[in-house]
Amino acid sequence: MPGEAEAGAIPGSLAAPRPLRPVAPGPAETVLWEGRPSLGAGRMLELLFILVLLGLLTWVAVLLIAPHLGGSAFAGRPGPEALPLILALVIGTVIIIALPVWLRSSARGRARYMLTNRRALVWLGRSVIGEAILFGAEMEVTPTGVAFWAHGLYLDWRLKDERPDQLRFERILDPETVAAIAEGQGARRLPPPA
Repeated sequence: MPGEAEAGAIPGSLAAPRPLRPVAPGPAETVLWEGRPSLGAGRMLELLFILVLLGLLTWVAVLLIAPHLGGSAFAGRPGPEALPLILALVIGTVIIIALPVWLRSSARGRARYMLTNRRALVWLGRSVIGEAILFGAEMEVTPTGVAFWAHGLYLDWRLKDERPDQLRFERILDPETVAAIAEGQGARRLPPPA
């Protein structure tokens, strides 16, 4: 019945609703492990790829607009006063395409990982941007990371990509240690892909 306390709750009190965003560990949670992605060749290659991609996008945007600078049936004959608007359009297009890519890559590089006795968490600054409940979670272990899938999984848009939604601890130094801690809290290791 609405308004009644849930089973096991203190009589006369209502269960607190689950917050929309995950919260920091409270007094009932114990931090078992913390780590960060390692800065290595993979991170440098990722940054180089983003810079090359941005350069290519800028070049393509200029190539698309360049024929219209001399005049065309579509754009008419632009005068010198149109140059700032054209540059603003080129720069705006590159920013619209590049900003989400840069924000996602930057967030993944600055992330902090944490395992508590209840949850796997990804932090960015002072905010939790990813959460997976460990008890009953399925866990995939790779040579460079650990990925968790659980019901009630929370992922910020910066952690989502083209792969299935999983909370990933990427580029960590000792994934086997992290996996052993998570198994001790109720996560189940999936067999490696064949």
